[in-house]
Amino acid sequence: MAPHAGFAEANPESDRAAIAREPRKPIAPQAGFAQQTLKPIALAIGPVRYRPRPRAGSSSRAQQPPAGNHHRMTLRAKPVVRGPGRSGWNSGDRRTTLLNVGFVIAIAASILILVGYAGWSWYDDHFGAAATVDGTTITRDQLRARMKIELFRITYTENRIRTLNNMGIISAANADSQLQFLEQRKQSLTSLTLARLIDAEVQARLAGGEGITVTDADIDEEFIVEATTNEQRHVWMIEITPEDNAETGEPGDAEKAAAKAKADAALADLKAGKPWGDVAKETSTAASAAQDGDFGWLPLESGYDKDMMTALFELTESGITEVLEGDDGVFRIGRVSEILPESVDPTFQAQIEEEGIELATYREAIRADVIRTKLVDKVVADLSAPAPQRHVLQIFLSQATPMPDGVKVRHILYSPKDDPGGAAVLPAEDPAWAAAEAEAKAAYDALKADPTAFDELARTESDEGSAKTSGGKLPYYDPSSPIDAAFAAAIFAEGLEPGELIPPFKSAFGWHVVQYMRPFGDGEKAWLESLRTQAVDGADFAQLAMDEGEGEEAADGGDIGWIAHAELSEELETAIFETSVGGVSTVVESGDGAYLFKVLAEEEREPTDEQIAIFEDSGFTNWYAEKKADFEIVTNASAATTTVE
Repeated sequence: MAPHAGFAEANPESDRAAIAREPRKPIAPQAGFAQQTLKPIALAIGPVRYRPRPRAGSSSRAQQPPAGNHHRMTLRAKPVVRGPGRSGWNSGDRRTTLLNVGFVIAIAASILILVGYAGWSWYDDHFGAAATVDGTTITRDQLRARMKIELFRITYTENRIRTLNNMGIISAANADSQLQFLEQRKQSLTSLTLARLIDAEVQARLAGGEGITVTDADIDEEFIVEATTNEQRHVWMIEITPEDNAETGEPGDAEKAAAKAKADAALADLKAGKPWGDVAKETSTAASAAQDGDFGWLPLESGYDKDMMTALFELTESGITEVLEGDDGVFRIGRVSEILPESVDPTFQAQIEEEGIELATYREAIRADVIRTKLVDKVVADLSAPAPQRHVLQIFLSQATPMPDGVKVRHILYSPKDDPGGAAVLPAEDPAWAAAEAEAKAAYDALKADPTAFDELARTESDEGSAKTSGGKLPYYDPSSPIDAAFAAAIFAEGLEPGELIPPFKSAFGWHVVQYMRPFGDGEKAWLESLRTQAVDGADFAQLAMDEGEGEEAADGGDIGWIAHAELSEELETAIFETSVGGVSTVVESGDGAYLFKVLAEEEREPTDEQIAIFEDSGFTNWYAEKKADFEIVTNASAATTTVE
């Protein structure tokens, strides 16, 4: 179809040629359009053709182009030409390459981090600190190696116990008890082993300062000891305990003499040929009498009376000891019926190596044990030499459960017929009630005149059994305590002041004379601080101790005798030896209560047998606790998860 008249035919080729021949001139934008919109429009609609607009008043017929030569005009978008040097920067290949390189770098970095963390974890697991002692590191590998040794020792001991049980040397009950104890140690193996390693480091340094050395011969000897099953003896005992004196509540000379005579008679019967079982059943006061005094198999270091065990191990089979008085005041006769000699396990070293434990490592563990043994021996020997001691008075208040409404009193009980248990069923008109009342009123009048006599009266006259040792002091009571109603009404009466005597009153147990001691208030330490103020201001310390103290020494005005270094716990010893002679210490709180001391004198003295026994039992522990406190010890909490490989 021919083009409509009035429109120029679009010929791209001729248009491009015409444009090329003409000089390029800027084209003014059409009115109403922003210049920058032309390119987008051209790109959207392609070539644009123009014709003149009809003039106003002209016909609606399309006007013809003017005659003569003219050029057809089109508007085209200018091709985009990239500048030199930029080719490829935004290409897809380039972006892909960069992304791949970044991804590889990220993976490599992650691998390096994982490898680094794995390396650090391995190093920490082997050479990281389980603990430090003054900067010296105990590594996890050292902990693990020592745990292996301790586990071997426990297992070896378990096997030995089972063997002795199967042989009938120890009872099933005894075996079970020991095995349960060892199982508990297994459960705490990590913490116990770390504590041993720390102590080994500390004690090695202390030993150096004390001039202690350990030789290979010392280690060899201890190695054999570990491989040895000690001698066991089947022991039988007749035990006779002295009766208590009715007045004092404890054995007196007469009661001890009677018990000794009874034991001597039993020994005479045995030597005359009377069967052991018959004498044991007739004479022994111990629970073991029903089993003829059978104590089972015991080693020398059994924990029983030391003198008796020594005598038993000097006997031949079927031998009988003489009568021996123990440290506890009990008279004993011992007998040995069978002897199992000590034996050395020839496979001990092989068993160690089979568990993958290096012999050198095991010997180092033994070295630490020998150091401790030698250190203990030296400390006990040093403590047992003459040294300064202090004569001390003490006020001790036992630890009490907080009781805001509680009160503390002491009392003297006068029961009808001196029988608190029978008072409740005794008729009120029985003359014994009147006699008890009279005694209570007499005591009350005497105490009004001299309150300091309360402790002595309570210990000598009260019908309450514990008064002989407590001085009549009772624990804290509050309104909810299950006590006699009459007694409660008296001690909870309004307006009572510390030290006030309550007039005699009757309860279901008899007639009471009561002294109100104190309310609970701010607790025992606060009360002891108030007593210290009184003592510093000149109050009689011995009387304060007798009236307020709750230890056995209160009966003697708080006198605990001469105190040596390492005899008491560190905090108590420090309070005593830091106080000037004639002075009063600060109040000291310990695990069992609060203490206050007065130092009467100081002099150099030989330790008594009792003190030496204390040194052997706890002297090293007290000495070591004080020395160990000077070391900076840091434990790593994560070490608790260490296990034996």
